[in-house]
Amino acid sequence: MQKELLVEAIILFNKTAKELIELLAEKYNLDLNSSTPFTKLLTRSNDLWRGNVNKEWKYWFHGGHCEFENINSKQYLHVNITRCIYEVIDYFYLYKFVQTTESLKHILKIFTSEKMFYETIDKLFEDGILVNLEELPSKMLVLNDKPV
Repeated sequence: MQKELLVEAIILFNKTAKELIELLAEKYNLDLNSSTPFTKLLTRSNDLWRGNVNKEWKYWFHGGHCEFENINSKQYLHVNITRCIYEVIDYFYLYKFVQTTESLKHILKIFTSEKMFYETIDKLFEDGILVNLEELPSKMLVLNDKPV
């Protein structure tokens, strides 16, 4: 049950991240098929590295990531933008996403500690539900799109 709940959270994270990246791309006329679609938003000189996506979401770029926060609900996403892969699982930030997402609050009743949450991510990796796009010991975990 723990693993299924975590996969539910990952799927919602991926869906929300994709939607927000697409809204940002639409707003700034970005070509998401480009190898460097966020170049004009990463520079500090034009002040586009931080702002509002729309009336509900604000964003800010730093390093290889873009952070999003819902202005009203405070829902939070930390999205990897390196290699144009937005579905990368970061233990800490996935946990923060679950903590700030109203529809996922039931998950926090099962995961009674952050440690338990992280250990379940490790189990998903061990079971092949998550795959690593990097060479170990580095990790760039994403959902496995092939049946296990």
